[in-house]
Amino acid sequence: MIGFNSTNLNQTKGGEVIKQGDFSSLFEFELLDYDNKKITSLDGQTAKVRLGNSKGKIEIESLVENSKVSFKIGKVLPVGIYHIEIEAGNYVFPSDRSAKVDVIQSVEEYTSEQVEGLEKESEKDNFPELVDLYNLAKI
Repeated sequence: MIGFNSTNLNQTKGGEVIKQGDFSSLFEFELLDYDNKKITSLDGQTAKVRLGNSKGKIEIESLVENSKVSFKIGKVLPVGIYHIEIEAGNYVFPSDRSAKVDVIQSVEEYTSEQVEGLEKESEKDNFPELVDLYNLAKI
């Protein structure tokens, strides 16, 4: 069985590689449905752009305009490959892990204080949500 994505991203601006500390490069992604058609109903809504890897994640807020989300990485991230995920209107784009950006070392050697600490989600943080769900299920 061939799997088709329920949601897709089409990158319209930016590349897949960026240097640490590049705050000006613009990334833009078009929000598409399973048939690669624009989801226009999301225009005007706030989108959460997440860049994450095994070390953690960061979140950037943006506005959906013309079925597109644009953002800049305004922080010095640790070197590594980050998967890009965009949440808007209860959708999560893309359904697969195809969108990514590779942050490579700059000639400038950033100190650990200058590099953004990534938010790491732990099982402990999720525990109250599971308890809430369990209690709701009993009602």
